[in-house]
Amino acid sequence: MITKKNALVTEIKENMRGENGAPAITHIVGGEILGNKGRMYSKIVMQPGDSIGYHQHVGEQEIFYFLSGEGMVKDNEETIKTYPGDVMVTPDQSYHSIENTGIEELVFMALILNADA
Repeated sequence: MITKKNALVTEIKENMRGENGAPAITHIVGGEILGNKGRMYSKIVMQPGDSIGYHQHVGEQEIFYFLSGEGMVKDNEETIKTYPGDVMVTPDQSYHSIENTGIEELVFMALILNADA
């Protein structure tokens, strides 16, 4: 199965989780492909100053793979600078947030898997 680039849906999320800006989320595959393993595999593009608010994952885990740009993540209570090639894993019951603190787009892949996947 191949999905062509022009068939992918990009969603603009204004003030995501109560924060600034409007991250663009391109949905690569969702639950229809991931089945009982997860619910989302997406490319997220954040402009300078964009952020996604601090939130908890319950019954699932989220993995970020940073492709370009620089940002700051809050991983539970620890704040960490991210660079291209870094990976962040937010396990079940954990919290995280992210902000583009750089001068260019922050681009990363996000995968949400069920906790028992």
